[in-house]
Amino acid sequence: MKRIFLLVLPVALFACGNSTEQRKDGFSQAPATKEDSLYEEVMKGHDIGMAAIQKVHGYTAQSQHALDSIAKLPGQKQPEAYKQNVLSVQKALMNADSSMTDWMVKFNADTFANDKAKRIEYLESEKTKVNDVRQMILSSLKQADSLFKK
Repeated sequence: MKRIFLLVLPVALFACGNSTEQRKDGFSQAPATKEDSLYEEVMKGHDIGMAAIQKVHGYTAQSQHALDSIAKLPGQKQPEAYKQNVLSVQKALMNADSSMTDWMVKFNADTFANDKAKRIEYLESEKTKVNDVRQMILSSLKQADSLFKK
């Protein structure tokens, strides 16, 4: 019995690793078509943005803390230029966060599932959108890094 198991195990593992079945979302596991490649690129943009979103939230909280501290100072001692910089960075962080949320809510991988040309067009559009959002996130983090990492 042990010998049969040892012979069957490698075959089963090999078969599982080379599946060409379609995933439930209509895309294959490995990019085999332009649709698959575009979907993978859209998800890569999403994943990069989402990997940084916790840092966005942390800097948003840090910026609010800085603004609260400034507000406690007497009027004539409030550093107005610094306050404006913090407000600008906070706005960029919040815009990046809400843009990612908006994109995720609106994105639907099954859009135009029955029309290949329209689906490719949709995915190309979504790739551009998610890359713009990703860039907003990374740019806002760069601004926050330069303001708070002094």
